[in-house]
Amino acid sequence: MAASRSSQRNAREFFELKQRAVRFYKENKVPEKLEDILNAMVYEQPPDVYGRLSEYFESISSPIVISKFQANQVLDSRGQPTIQADVHCIRKGIEECMASSTMASFNHLTDTAPPDQKESEDKERQESVLAAIEFIQGPISEGLSGLDPTQQKEADDIVCSIINKLKEENEALNEEKSPAKVEIADEAKSETSKPETKNASAKGKKKSGSAKSTTVVIQEPKEPMFCGCNAVCVVSQAVARVGSEVKGIPLYEYIASLCYEDSPYQFSFPIPMMTVLSSGKASPGKQNLLKEVLLIPKPDLSFRESVQQLTQIYQRVSNLHFSKVGVVAYYTNDFGGVCPQYDRPDQLLDHITEALLSLGLTAGEDVFIGLNCAAHEIYDPDKGKYEVMSGALKTGDDMLEVYGDLITRYPGIIALIDPLRKHDITALERLCSQFSEKCFILGDQVYPRPEKFLLTGFDKLNLNGATLKLQQMTAVTDVLKASRMIHDNGCVSIIAGVQGDTTDPFLADLAVGAQATFVKFGAPTRGERVALYNRLSRISDELSSKGALVARTKFPFRAIHQPEPQDGDDDGTSQTKDDESKEPESKN
Repeated sequence: MAASRSSQRNAREFFELKQRAVRFYKENKVPEKLEDILNAMVYEQPPDVYGRLSEYFESISSPIVISKFQANQVLDSRGQPTIQADVHCIRKGIEECMASSTMASFNHLTDTAPPDQKESEDKERQESVLAAIEFIQGPISEGLSGLDPTQQKEADDIVCSIINKLKEENEALNEEKSPAKVEIADEAKSETSKPETKNASAKGKKKSGSAKSTTVVIQEPKEPMFCGCNAVCVVSQAVARVGSEVKGIPLYEYIASLCYEDSPYQFSFPIPMMTVLSSGKASPGKQNLLKEVLLIPKPDLSFRESVQQLTQIYQRVSNLHFSKVGVVAYYTNDFGGVCPQYDRPDQLLDHITEALLSLGLTAGEDVFIGLNCAAHEIYDPDKGKYEVMSGALKTGDDMLEVYGDLITRYPGIIALIDPLRKHDITALERLCSQFSEKCFILGDQVYPRPEKFLLTGFDKLNLNGATLKLQQMTAVTDVLKASRMIHDNGCVSIIAGVQGDTTDPFLADLAVGAQATFVKFGAPTRGERVALYNRLSRISDELSSKGALVARTKFPFRAIHQPEPQDGDDDGTSQTKDDESKEPESKN
């Protein structure tokens, strides 16, 4: 009797289980979905039946969502701390790490900055990295949990709002300090932020060719950044990588879909601006004017052909330098540029010309030259002039003659980056009027970082183009919007690397997806630089095999004419007031 009751109970439980199963499968439309795919496979006759079933069920599974972030401290190319972020997602009911990204670190000071300032910046960088890691694994991870990783703009907005909220809370806590403490802190800060001018004027008394071991580059005040704000950049990069993985398309194509409503079927590939020689105020010798000499290939060459040609020239430049000075010729800086000891700007250009001639090439026909002048680094605010060479001071108007002479003597020059400070608006306008038809006048430090550029645009500085960098509080969507704004104004965009780059080649995909006109990643040496060039070469091959690569035929020069003077304007002098020169530098 007991066995009979047990049997009945088991039968009832089994019946109830079957009923629950029927309801469960019916609610989830399992029979209909199975019937659809089984019927479809009869006609498809797939060679891998279970592979086709797997593909089908994956396509109707729950969307992939972000579950959490993990962050770690790693090293950049200079051995400095930076951040690596891992994105974990729920895919097919299982949590897994779907992407990882490493960001470049930020360096405001030049190599000639005093040791105490470098130590202060190192401490600030370390604190920012640790704070960012805490933010990423805490409020940012919570804020992005459950979000579709293909919603890049929403993710960037959430992260920025979290950082801004944390910043406001931090400022509120700081306001609780007593007025006396705040006043003391402000006084100490103003003392430490004063530019070091010691030995700057005595530099011209040195013998020709002497090293600049005591030279101090005068820095504009650094824009204060919230400690830990660099979480924005690395999280944005990591989310973009996951988005491309979810969509099942290459990263550059996914970025293009974020930049343009309709992802372009064809891509115009960026032209490399490759660093060959590095000089400027931080290098030996008296020459200050040219911080970098860049080589630019003909626009109709493929990317592989361009890199091959420029690399050959770079190696010839290095070998020529070795034949003159020996093993010290192989000293390069963070961008991989050869660092010769010259006293005049024309010596660097003669060095390039000699290398080109030995290869049977002609500047202005087979290859072109760009000059990164970094004018803000050679400006002396006390004298109101630019120190183009040790002891040689020039006004803004004088600088026009200097550049005009170089362009006339070396017709291969087609680009000037930061030829003057952002404050010398009149002189920049005149420079554009004279040379913009045949030479790009480009802005790097003269423009703010991308997220601020979106608010100001070109403002009063209507140049041929601007460089865009991905670091600190800059998100991927900021760079893409800024790039669109630049192109909509008929200007060129340059995606540029920084000193503290890593071997993460994200910038290569970003440059292609954003349809950048140029890329400025440094020399064809050092792992972090080569990784970018190799990634670009691979992307070029992929697009070429698909027939999706649009060849450029010429450089997109745009003539910029000086605006008509307005009533009430001043006499047009290019120099600015002292208080303007003390404006915080807003470019990172």
